[in-house]
Amino acid sequence: MSVAERRLVHMFDTGGFRGCAAGEGARADARPVDFDDGAAALSALREYGRAENAAAAHKVLTAAAFARRQFAHEVDLFGEEFAYRAGRSAEMETSLALGVSAFTAERYVAVGNALDLRLPLIRAVFVSGLVDFLRVFAIVDATAEISDATLARMEGHLADAALYLTPKKLVAEVMRELIRINPAEAEELRRRRERHSRRVSVTADLHGMAQVYATLTAAEGRTLDSLVQEMAGTVCREDPRTVDNLRTDAFMALVHGETYLHCRCGREDCPTAHLPRPERPKPEVHIHIDLESLLRLADRPGHLEGHGPIDPELARLLAGDATWQAVITDARRIQAERNAAVGDDGETENEIESAEPKGGEPPHGLQAGGAPSARESDTSPRETKHGNGSGDTSVPIRYRLRRRPAGQLPPPSVVRPRSGTSPQEPRITDILDAVTANPTLLDGQYPDGHGGYDHPPRGALTYRPSNAVRAAVFDKYDTCTFPGCTVKARDCQFDHIVEFDPNNPLAGGWTVESNGEPACTRHHQAKTDRLFRVVRLDGDVIAWIGAHGTIGITLPLPVEQRPSARTTTPTPRPIQKPTPAPPTPEPPDLGIYEPTWWETHMRPTDLPPTLPQLATITDPGHLARCAQLRAHHAEHLAILGERHRHQPPPF
Repeated sequence: MSVAERRLVHMFDTGGFRGCAAGEGARADARPVDFDDGAAALSALREYGRAENAAAAHKVLTAAAFARRQFAHEVDLFGEEFAYRAGRSAEMETSLALGVSAFTAERYVAVGNALDLRLPLIRAVFVSGLVDFLRVFAIVDATAEISDATLARMEGHLADAALYLTPKKLVAEVMRELIRINPAEAEELRRRRERHSRRVSVTADLHGMAQVYATLTAAEGRTLDSLVQEMAGTVCREDPRTVDNLRTDAFMALVHGETYLHCRCGREDCPTAHLPRPERPKPEVHIHIDLESLLRLADRPGHLEGHGPIDPELARLLAGDATWQAVITDARRIQAERNAAVGDDGETENEIESAEPKGGEPPHGLQAGGAPSARESDTSPRETKHGNGSGDTSVPIRYRLRRRPAGQLPPPSVVRPRSGTSPQEPRITDILDAVTANPTLLDGQYPDGHGGYDHPPRGALTYRPSNAVRAAVFDKYDTCTFPGCTVKARDCQFDHIVEFDPNNPLAGGWTVESNGEPACTRHHQAKTDRLFRVVRLDGDVIAWIGAHGTIGITLPLPVEQRPSARTTTPTPRPIQKPTPAPPTPEPPDLGIYEPTWWETHMRPTDLPPTLPQLATITDPGHLARCAQLRAHHAEHLAILGERHRHQPPPF
C-alpha cells in the first residue's frame, strides 16, 4: 500500500473528511449515485460542482485574509519603508500549506483580495457555488487594471455573464463591456499593456517537450500567425507532417531566420527538391547523464538544465551532436590516490584540483553543452586539505573538466542496458512522516553549520564561497530550494543555511558545501528576515519551516542524474591528527572605510593616466605628478577590494 493510500485510509478511519452541507465543502457522507438514472446523476454532479466551487471560494478568501494579516504584522515588525515586501511570507506559507507553487498561491491571494475589495457581487455568486474558480479568475485578471468606478458599472453584467460563458468568452465580454462603458479608459489600458505586458517565456512540459508562451499586441499576433502559415506552405502537398507539426517546424524556421521549410516528401520530382537543406547551429544545452546510460549499459534518466528529467535516448541524441564537457573519474586511479595521497600527518596532497567537503561527490558522468557551464569555469585549482568532511576517511577525488567534441555513441543494437534499478530516492511523504514522528530532525544534520568539520577548512571563514564550493552546492539542485520555486539555480544566490557571522566567523555557520543552498533573491530575503527557517537534513534534503509551522521539503537531483551516488546516513568524522584551533580572524581595519585620497580629491568619473600616456610626457615634474596619480588610484582600488571582501551578508 502506498503512502497516499495509507493516508486516505487513516483519514477515513479517523474522520479526517468532515461531512458538511452542500455548497460548503467536500462530503464524505454523500449518498451513492444511481448511474442508471441519468437525471439523478446529473443532479448529483451539479451538487458536487457547487460544493467544489464554494470550497474554492472559501480557500481563496481565507488565503487573502491571511495575507492581509501578515502584511500588517510585517509592516509593524520591519517598518513602513519595507512595506513593498511585507505579506510575501503569507503567500510562501500558503504555497507550503496547500502544496502549490508560489505563483498559484499569489494568484489565490490576488483573487481573494479582488473579491473582498472590488467585486462584491462576483464574490457572492462564487461563495454560493454558482460559478467556478476559472471563471472568477478570468474576470479578476481581465479587470485588474480597470478603475473602481468603471468596474462598479460593469460588475452586474459580468456576474450574469459568468453564469453561462466560458472563461475565454468572459475575457472577451469584459473587453466589450469596457469599450461600451468607457472607451477612453479602454484605449489607455491598451497602450499601457503594449508598453509593459509584452513577453515571451519557455516552460518545461511532459515527456521531453516544452511550451512557448508569447504575449503580443493584437497586430503582432496576427502577423506571427500569418508568417507561420506562410512558412508552413513552402513544402509540397506530399509532405507527411501533420498541420500542427508543420506549423511548429515553420515557427522554428522563423526563429532561425530561414526562408523556407525543407520538404520531407522524399520525391525526386518535388518542386522544392532543388533547395538545399538549411543548416542550423548546434544546440547549446547542458545535459547531465551518467556514463553507463550514455554508453547504453543502463537506462537511467538524464537531466536537461532548465527543463528537468528527460529519457536516456533523448539525452544520447542531444549528446551525440553537441560539445561534451566530460567529468570522468577513473576507479583505479581514484583507489590508488586514496591509498597513496594520505601522508604521515593525515592530510591529503596539496595538488588537489577540486575537493568536495562534506559528503559531496565529484561528477563522473558526461555533460553535453555548446558552452562551458558554471562547473567548468568555477572549478578551483586548489581546495581544502581537510578531507571531504563526510566522514569518509578517503581523500577527496581529483577530477578534471575538459570540453571535447561530440563522441561516437554505440548504436542501440550494440549493447543492452543492465537490468535492475538505481537505489530508491527518499520520498517527501516519508520525510514528512519521519519529521512528524521525530521533530528533532528539524534541528538539521549539522545545527552548528560546520558540516561535521572539527576545524574550518580553507575558505570556510570567508563569507564569499569559493568557485568550487559554490559549484558543488549548486550542482545538487536545479532551482531555488524553496518548494515550488522555478528560479534556476544558476540565477540564485549562495545562501548560508546557518547564518554566517561576520563579527565572529568561527562561531557562525561556515562557508562549506553542507551549509550552502541556492536561494533566489525573494526567498533568500524571506529567510534573512527570519520569516522562514531553513535546515539541511540527511542526503542534502532541504526543509523550509514557516513561522506558523508549515513545512516544505525539497529533494536534491536524483542520484542517477548526478555524477555519483551518496548515502543518506551520517558517517563518522574523518580521522585527523589533533591540530591547534585556528585563530579567530582579525576584524577588518576600520581605516578601509575612511574616504580614500581618490574619493576626496577626484570625481567618480576620473581615471588615472595610462601607461601609453605616461610614455609621451617629457616634463619630469608632470611625469612625477601623473605617476603619483596612478599610485593613488591603485591604493583606492586596493581599499575598495578590502571593503568588498569584508562586506556583511547577505551576499
